[in-house]
Amino acid sequence: MQTNLRWKIITILGVVALAVWSVYPPEEKVRLGLDLKGGVHMVLRVQTDDALRLETESSQERLRSILLAQNIVVGEIASDSASRFHVEGVSTEQDAEFRRVADEQLQALFTRESGAGGRYAFELRPNMAVSLREEAVRQALQTIERRVNELGVAEPIVAPHSVGGDQILVQLPGVTDIARAKEIIRSTALLEFKIVEQGPSATRQALLQANGGVVPAGMEIISGVDGTVSPGAMPQNLFYIVRQVAPVSGRDLRNARPTLSENNLPAVSFSLNREGARKFGDVTGQNVGRQLAIILDGRVYSAPMINSRITDEG
Repeated sequence: MQTNLRWKIITILGVVALAVWSVYPPEEKVRLGLDLKGGVHMVLRVQTDDALRLETESSQERLRSILLAQNIVVGEIASDSASRFHVEGVSTEQDAEFRRVADEQLQALFTRESGAGGRYAFELRPNMAVSLREEAVRQALQTIERRVNELGVAEPIVAPHSVGGDQILVQLPGVTDIARAKEIIRSTALLEFKIVEQGPSATRQALLQANGGVVPAGMEIISGVDGTVSPGAMPQNLFYIVRQVAPVSGRDLRNARPTLSENNLPAVSFSLNREGARKFGDVTGQNVGRQLAIILDGRVYSAPMINSRITDEG
């Protein structure tokens, strides 16, 4: 893989997680009967709908890219819910080709329903939805365990609150700083990779003016730093137009590990799982010569140029 995209994601020091947790009930002292000699008791709920939504949006983007590459023209492609999306405007002449491509890309994950006027609806198969929810809970468990380790608690308990449920029990013996414990455990990061459609620009207004005062459909404007500045220089705040849906995200990571960049700055090196590598290869292969925005929690941290197709790691 070329040096330009063997990037280290500058300033990203946390481990990427896809679940976002909300605490219920509010934290409380552990009852004496638990034999923990004081501490913190929390029950966390994993927002598993987020995992379904991410898969649905990612599949939409994958289908959109392949249809474009094969010159199959459609109208709107949009989500109806966390697990369902639709395609409109499939012509009679290209209907058979559309169904072939859709089945090749989505049949294992989605059911397909046809409607009038060239409209198709796709919904996550029930078994896939269950699998995605279970995986979201597993990822949350692993991430919370890492967060708890940062607290240095002896013999903590991090476990499913019920079999097959979306809640996680956390018991931290001896912890008295409840606010800090809650902040560390709930800290999350969402890593995304998106093609830069326009920019960078020094101001948001300049991007809007270039598009008639509105953000193009299916796009969004996000801010970030100029990752090309020299070490020690003050980074400039810039604005980019990218697609709202990320074709590749933290869910596609196999692992992420702390390291140092070529400029000896803190960074995270990552590698992709099989599906992530395939999607990353498709995205980079179709966009050689364009910038790829590396986005953490809605902010661009780097936007290197794609010089060739990439499938493995960064």
